[in-house]
Amino acid sequence: MRFFDTHSHLNFPQFDADLSEVIGRAKKNGVKEIVVVGTNRETISKALKIAHQYCLWASVGIHPSDAEKERVEPRAFAEWLQNKRVVAIGETGLDYASPVNKQRQEELFRFLLEKAKGANLPAIIHSREATVQTLKILKEFAPIKGVWHCFSGDEKLAKEILDLGLFISFTANVTYQKNQHLRDVVNFIPLESLLLETDCPFLPPEGRRGQRNEPAFLVRLAWVVAEIKREPLLRVAEQTFKNGTVLFLASKKE
Repeated sequence: MRFFDTHSHLNFPQFDADLSEVIGRAKKNGVKEIVVVGTNRETISKALKIAHQYCLWASVGIHPSDAEKERVEPRAFAEWLQNKRVVAIGETGLDYASPVNKQRQEELFRFLLEKAKGANLPAIIHSREATVQTLKILKEFAPIKGVWHCFSGDEKLAKEILDLGLFISFTANVTYQKNQHLRDVVNFIPLESLLLETDCPFLPPEGRRGQRNEPAFLVRLAWVVAEIKREPLLRVAEQTFKNGTVLFLASKKE
């Protein structure tokens, strides 16, 4: 049984002390593929190093909360995109809960979506308190490949995202008892359009809240998705693994 963690932050300081052990546990639990997501120049550099060292994958992007302090030149992105372990651009998007200037966030979002289209790579989309504008900008670049990560919206939003041809990714907040609305959305979305992620070190599954999340815990999320959709765990594992492979690895897998 194979699992694909499509969004991790193994490049964050929480994993500095025991990264090898964390990756070992993931592999032992069937998590065969992991994308390490860059959010600024420092974490991009670490993501690339980790991806090469452990035969994982990396994405390169600037989080909207870093939109003012990160000024990445197009030449730098061109160099990153030549790296054989890079499979996506992101995370990128809009975060209106952040104090960062909205216009600067939108400029950076458009810049990164342009890079994604030009490189024929998927975009990893972050959106918080900015749904309307995020969708508006995505429509400017449609059709575009990508995933709306850490989904927390309703069925109406899910349908608009699916209509754009994007995947929708869920984290272990689906397992939290208070989040029945998210479980309803999981049931609504076709399995063929669904991805799994940990977003680790954040959002550990129910029963581990307050702890550091890690890719090995993705299996618990898959179990809950299987229960929601009344599907065998093997079916959920294999279909979401296939979805991740189609989106991220179609042109990169060696």
